[in-house]
Amino acid sequence: MISSEGQRPVGLTASYLHQLFPAAMATAVFAAFAHAGLVAIAARSIGLELLYIAGLSFVVALVPALAGGAILLLICGIFALRLPASLLLFFVVIQAVAIELEMLFFEGGFNDISWQYGLITAPASVVAWYRSVYYAHKNT
Repeated sequence: MISSEGQRPVGLTASYLHQLFPAAMATAVFAAFAHAGLVAIAARSIGLELLYIAGLSFVVALVPALAGGAILLLICGIFALRLPASLLLFFVVIQAVAIELEMLFFEGGFNDISWQYGLITAPASVVAWYRSVYYAHKNT
């Protein structure tokens, strides 16, 4: 259904929010595998501890993905952001949240931020966007 402005679907925000849980799960699974993979490469070993790292990474990624994802999807729906703008929003905000979480958990400063987290969060932001905003646009 098209709104009176003729530009955006009325239920776009609802269809975005309908994708919240699947997108958060996909993002958390990706983050868990990516983090465990980076640790395996750095440690040059594979073992049971990687399952613990993946499990912890999954939980640590799922909580902000659900809360932050809801906020991002509401912003995209309310402001009717087009695909490039919504992708940029997801990318920038997820990078900022990852940096803040790293500084919070590891008590470091801005100069102590590890570039390896960019290897996880940059693709994770694309996964989150693709599974939520893009998927809703494609199916609307």
